[in-house]
Amino acid sequence: MASSHFLCSNHTFPTSQNPFRAIHLPQFRPNGSSNFHSNLHFQRPQLVKLRTVVSHSSKKQLEIVYDPDERINKLADVVDKDAPLSRLTLFSPCKINVFLRITNKREDGYHDLASLFQVISLGDILKFSLSPSNTKDALSTNVSGVPLDDRNLIIKALNLYRKKTGTEKFFWIHLDKRVPTGAGLGGGSSNAATALWAANQFSGCLASEKELQEWSSEIGSDVPFFFSQGAAYCTGRGEVVENIPPPVSLDVPMVLIKPQQACSTAEVYKRLRLDQTSNIDPSILLERISRNGISQDVCINDLEPPAFEVLPSLKRLKQRITAAGRGEYDAVFMSGSGSTIVGIGSPDPPQFVYDDDEYRDVFLADAYFLTREANEWYKEPASSPSPSHLLVSESV
Repeated sequence: MASSHFLCSNHTFPTSQNPFRAIHLPQFRPNGSSNFHSNLHFQRPQLVKLRTVVSHSSKKQLEIVYDPDERINKLADVVDKDAPLSRLTLFSPCKINVFLRITNKREDGYHDLASLFQVISLGDILKFSLSPSNTKDALSTNVSGVPLDDRNLIIKALNLYRKKTGTEKFFWIHLDKRVPTGAGLGGGSSNAATALWAANQFSGCLASEKELQEWSSEIGSDVPFFFSQGAAYCTGRGEVVENIPPPVSLDVPMVLIKPQQACSTAEVYKRLRLDQTSNIDPSILLERISRNGISQDVCINDLEPPAFEVLPSLKRLKQRITAAGRGEYDAVFMSGSGSTIVGIGSPDPPQFVYDDDEYRDVFLADAYFLTREANEWYKEPASSPSPSHLLVSESV
């Protein structure tokens, strides 16, 4: 479990013989005191080890080692010696929309959609420990800009689980954030689903998966999808989930390219005009993908035109990726309400992303499709994709 908040900044490595001109990698550094630890009233002297080191000059030196993990693990062990589970680490994968049709505007102001959702191998890591507190959870993260109170979907999910089951367990949670927010990848929704799953494990599985999935719709429309097996045809607001076998091979590679700017989902839907959306039956799109795989003509996203109005540079990015790919990608499309552009068929971004200063701050990651076994949560891939930029906006 990490010790505190960390700020993320970019560092550029000098050009080498590598064909890529520069690769920007996230660099983390401590950001003052830890909300996580202060909330738990930790005393810093308790979090260090003092080690005597004898140098060649026969002078003794004192080495101070900061080791929060050991301290937290010991505290977790004391919380409940009889608990069947005191700590749990889970992978929280994100998703893409292979196609996204908007079919109707409802009387409640929401829109009906029909979409092929698919979990992918890019994801966050969530670490849970039982807390001695009987009044609140404590959440920490490795990046700035993520709310740590009940605005965060993780805390909302834990509150919902306690409300539904009557359990009184509270948690320390650390979120190792790898999925950018404001990306159309459902990172926050996945975190909420993962938190519900974790709370259920700590409580001896008081709820069934079906109940967790039903309850999760109270948190957000995308959350129920993550209780599928990884591929699902989703309708309604997205909360009606039809589990389906993966329609394409799980080893199909992809690249995710997200500019620093995010798209406001509310603004995208505000600009949506139903008379300008596709008129193709979404069930036909699903059948074509199952029969022939992914191609440009089936990767329709009705939210692209309004998203491109909100963020014109996103349209230009998609066009440049398509042109520069020269057939390398089977399809290039936007996921969700943006602002991630997905290139299916290759894990490599086009060269201009590295060459042009305009794109020096984009988020890049390679990924592939992912599923899970029944009664198990998603497993972190052995070679989890490593994003070259980590960008975090103001909320999840």
